[in-house]
Amino acid sequence: MKKLLYGMLTLAILIGSAYAVAAGPGPGGPGGPGPEGLLGRLLTLKLTEAQKHDVAVILKKNRPTFETSISTMHEAFGSMRDVMRKDSSNEQLVRQASRKISAAAEDLAVLGGKVEAEILAVLTPDQRKQWAEQDVPPPQPKERFHAGRELVNEWIDTHAGTDR
Repeated sequence: MKKLLYGMLTLAILIGSAYAVAAGPGPGGPGGPGPEGLLGRLLTLKLTEAQKHDVAVILKKNRPTFETSISTMHEAFGSMRDVMRKDSSNEQLVRQASRKISAAAEDLAVLGGKVEAEILAVLTPDQRKQWAEQDVPPPQPKERFHAGRELVNEWIDTHAGTDR
């Protein structure tokens, strides 16, 4: 169950990050996208002006839904944080908060898939092939999660020593 949840969260974060990159300021601007993300992937395809327009319209049309979905995801994580701080031994509340995260991640993943399908419909067969072959980098939050987990494990090993 944890692997499924982490997988869904990673996918949701990736999709949300890709949207945020595409909706954010242009390259080089404050917080602007690097070579990764949706915008970076699109730039490598050498879109025509008409394709750029069509993709921008698709993203603009879906922007409010993405923003709502991302907000729902943040709220679900906030609810889980609150449950874990206040009543982590209440299995029912933990499961309920976990289901909210899963549902939000699922909705975000479905939305991302629909938007990607719309974008792919605008691309030429060669561009779709390039899109499929592009290496999509993992989202940074996953790397931070693993780094944090390593720190916790080090702390446990340092302070637990051998069982007394």
